[in-house]
Amino acid sequence: MPLTHRQQLVLLIPFMAVVIPFLLCPAVLGFAASFTNYAPFQPAAPVFIGLHNYERVFGDESFITSIRNTAVFTFLTVSAELVIGVAVAYALRRSFRGRSLLRFVLLLPWLISPAASGVMWHQLLSSERGLLNFWPTLLRLPPVPYPLVNAPFAAVIAVEVWRKFPLVTFLALPGIESIPAVQWDMARLDGLSIVGRLRHVVLPRLRLLLLTIGLLLVGDALGISESVFFLTGGGPGVQTSTIGLYSYAKAIRASNWSFAAIPGWITVVVVLLLGAGYIYFTRPRDNAHART
Repeated sequence: MPLTHRQQLVLLIPFMAVVIPFLLCPAVLGFAASFTNYAPFQPAAPVFIGLHNYERVFGDESFITSIRNTAVFTFLTVSAELVIGVAVAYALRRSFRGRSLLRFVLLLPWLISPAASGVMWHQLLSSERGLLNFWPTLLRLPPVPYPLVNAPFAAVIAVEVWRKFPLVTFLALPGIESIPAVQWDMARLDGLSIVGRLRHVVLPRLRLLLLTIGLLLVGDALGISESVFFLTGGGPGVQTSTIGLYSYAKAIRASNWSFAAIPGWITVVVVLLLGAGYIYFTRPRDNAHART
């Protein structure tokens, strides 16, 4: 029996009780502060300065670098997470000895907090005396080039993919398991390779699910800061700086809170546009299903 409009509103009350005071109100206040010279603990009242902060932000080369880094980071990590996650889910679709243990082990990277992940990988990859070079040093072999200096941006991407692809695997696995066996038999009779099966069998069935997972991953990647902060601190220089780290630096290190609110709202606008695009591209198929 479908819920009435009043029942739906009642179920939304706990959600709104958390979102409005703890998320929406601070966000609106931050947006308003971006047009002033607000700073915490200042004795004088904030003064309206119009678009001055916005002009300074978009004229800051470090901010432009952070946007570029975030865009490239988001595209590469989300693409890799989806491909690897779906491929692993495909490999786990059938039962075999040790499958439950393997699924538990695969889930461990996702269970580790971003801060702990950043600290752990920093200890592994940071220097010649890091854990990466423990055995080469013990065996008196040449040290392994440490990625956080030679390829810091690639190291950040690899660590994030390692942490997130298990989520894709566990979200996609039930969908792959629900595909009828007859479709796998037809794909095998047609001589399709593994890539062909993923393309012609898995993707058509999981299109909406993968779009949803991809949107969640994009939203998370656009706001990434913790793991990168503990892994590289945004360095060397600003090579691995993201929008989140840029906002943190301006708010905490420079005590310029009105300046730091702008990158956060830019991220919000991008996520809202992506969400609107998701609704637009999924609505026709949903309507078609409803008519059938």
